[in-house]
Amino acid sequence: MKYFIMKQDPRFDDQAKTSDCGGLDPLELIDGKELPDPGELTIKLSPSSGDSRGDIMGGVVTLFHDDLVEILNQLGINNIQYMPVDIHAPDDTLEEGYSIANVIGLIDAVDIDNSTIKPQAHGGIGTLYSFTIDEEKAKGLHIFRILHAPALIIISGWLKEQLLAHEVEEVVMYPTENYNGWS
Repeated sequence: MKYFIMKQDPRFDDQAKTSDCGGLDPLELIDGKELPDPGELTIKLSPSSGDSRGDIMGGVVTLFHDDLVEILNQLGINNIQYMPVDIHAPDDTLEEGYSIANVIGLIDAVDIDNSTIKPQAHGGIGTLYSFTIDEEKAKGLHIFRILHAPALIIISGWLKEQLLAHEVEEVVMYPTENYNGWS
């Protein structure tokens, strides 16, 4: 099976970006573990944010629009913890309709033999570049994070096709083999 990286599509002008985590630890949001209910959350948008609002909003923390949440729920994707947020926009208005998407499942699924990993001088797992996912290690998950690059959201080819059929907005899904270490 082919796997893809899913994120806010940077090719759209005037996009919004988050600038904080509403008091949550950003490292905990990419750790792949369910978090305690934080209660009401308010997220600030970056001062340079525009008016565009797609189904994914990136930045310090990743937000999914309610429409995307509904699609994923209808598809039976159940390893995402959603934490609804109020969004404090640069013009001082409050917006709703988004949730922090805490993808549950940080797994060591990179096929090392068929991937490019630049070793770090200090040891560790190295910097991941073009990579493939070992389907067996993915354990049937359609969305997850990977140990070598936990900030990335990885999806299966099946989920990509489903999301394309639902015409998600301002979302890019590109092959893991096209990853260049930062985008």
